[in-house]
Amino acid sequence: MSIDTQSRHGEITSHILVIGRSEAVLETVLQGLSDLGLTADGTTEPEGAVSAFDARSFGLVAIGGGIERPLREALGTAFRAQNPDIRLVDVSAPTAVRQIAEALGGGRDRPFVDLDAYRARIGYDGPDTPTIDTLRDLHERHLDSIAFEAVDVLLGRGVDLAEEAIDAKLIAGRRGGYCFEQNSLFKRVLARMGFVVEGLAARVLWMAPPDAPVAPRTHMALRVTLDGRPWLVDVGFGSSVPPAPLRMDTEEPQRTLHDTYRIIPFGPALLAQVWRNGGWRAMYELSPDPCQPADYELANWYTSTHPNSPFRRSLTVARTRPEARHALLDNRLTLRRPDGTVEQHVLDAAGLERALEEVFDLAVEPSWREVIERAAMEPSPAV
Repeated sequence: MSIDTQSRHGEITSHILVIGRSEAVLETVLQGLSDLGLTADGTTEPEGAVSAFDARSFGLVAIGGGIERPLREALGTAFRAQNPDIRLVDVSAPTAVRQIAEALGGGRDRPFVDLDAYRARIGYDGPDTPTIDTLRDLHERHLDSIAFEAVDVLLGRGVDLAEEAIDAKLIAGRRGGYCFEQNSLFKRVLARMGFVVEGLAARVLWMAPPDAPVAPRTHMALRVTLDGRPWLVDVGFGSSVPPAPLRMDTEEPQRTLHDTYRIIPFGPALLAQVWRNGGWRAMYELSPDPCQPADYELANWYTSTHPNSPFRRSLTVARTRPEARHALLDNRLTLRRPDGTVEQHVLDAAGLERALEEVFDLAVEPSWREVIERAAMEPSPAV
């Protein structure tokens, strides 16, 4: 089936081709694009799309999740041969219209971030081109520069996920944050640079016993699609955060500077694991379905207020640098080097304050004194 929809305003910012498998879903997506004033064609016959459509007539091709990976890659190669400037976007039905609009830069809620300020914050002076090299460089520098921390949760302040609040805290205020803040900021940065990026949600399994009750999805991670290949991108998982983007299309172990990871099918989800202490340790169970800001607002409220949230009970700070991982759990500071050597130190209140400032690059506020003194009272288990 082939469908055409014209802009209701008679304006064409970029002609779009949508390729999917389901006629009903395709009709719904095309109607949504038309409602936004965008011009689009669509087909549910991907095998014949290259011969049926002239790539020179399109600025963007959106390929649905029901199209098999080998066919997606073949379509991308063929369309680029006809039109080297064409953009390819992998989309999923629930958020396809929004993904396409954002890829065109025309979404009504297009994310904003001051890229110059962010670049200065992480010391990045490289290109903005959406490539895997750019992604890896940004990922490493973000982790090196912005600490993972949830001090505001311990203080009972809550965590504001508004874009302005995150930028004021993590960029201008040179604070750190936890997953919802870190990955929300990184998602906007990547989107502004032209990356195709989606937010995902995960159930945290790290350090939980195998028979623990099923946890809610309280972790935010990202999926970046480059040339049809999905990458797991996460700058907000504390002391075990992947130091680099990880491929999501392979079960093979992936070695990074600090640890080896793998991502395996886990029922309808994916399981992210890290090799530690001679075995694979589960980090989190990742749902492949994209999340919306409202999903994160609910998860953030639970994580920052529920009595069982670990961030309500313990001072948790981490920073992954090229030379070492630094992790603080209450009064125990752990340093892990790439060669596997580990150092641990139990700190008093003065030592905790020095570590926060010198190791994690955080300016200690007077209001933190109560948190620091409480964390210094008793030894904590190793991170």
